[in-house]
Amino acid sequence: MNVREVLSEIDLRGSVARLRPPRAEDSELTFRLIAGRREILDWLEWSGPATAQDMLDQALHWRKESDDAANYQLAILRAPREGDEREEVVGAMSIRFIDHPERGDLGYWIAPEHQGQGLASDAVGLAAWLAFEVLEASSVSACVFVPNVASRRVLEKHGFSLREEASCAASCDERPRWNFLLDRSAWILRAAALRPLEFHFAFTPARP
Repeated sequence: MNVREVLSEIDLRGSVARLRPPRAEDSELTFRLIAGRREILDWLEWSGPATAQDMLDQALHWRKESDDAANYQLAILRAPREGDEREEVVGAMSIRFIDHPERGDLGYWIAPEHQGQGLASDAVGLAAWLAFEVLEASSVSACVFVPNVASRRVLEKHGFSLREEASCAASCDERPRWNFLLDRSAWILRAAALRPLEFHFAFTPARP
């Protein structure tokens, strides 16, 4: 990864999903999608937002930087359906490099009412493309709490392999989990299929 620059703009469009930074106007909807919903939060290391202000703060600080890396928090949107030009926020994706600059670490959630539509799979594919093609990651990891089989299948579909050793970012959560890793050599075999239909990104100098 280029440690002297960080992403200032991100917009990736797949067949059914779009990734972009969250916006202030997304906050109320995103809060309603996740607040207090155990069917989502039970699979995350986050207890969820207390108020919509928490989601607004996340939108205003979607990029976090360290001396040599950055983390990015993105909104997952459902692409417009035929006859309907509206795009709708359906979940969130995080791509983290802080504390492990050469390795991206993915985290994501999709609201239950939008699951089963290929959105998680499309979003993971877009995030992997961003990590490898744009941010020059050597590998990308993700962890899934047992027994979240749906998320496991999404990762395996994109070539992530199950590892016995911990490949995920360090965590204080001691629940059993599956550790997955996708290295650059495996990603190269899938790169063409993961390429976004449309994309735009821009870099800005990292903080001094």
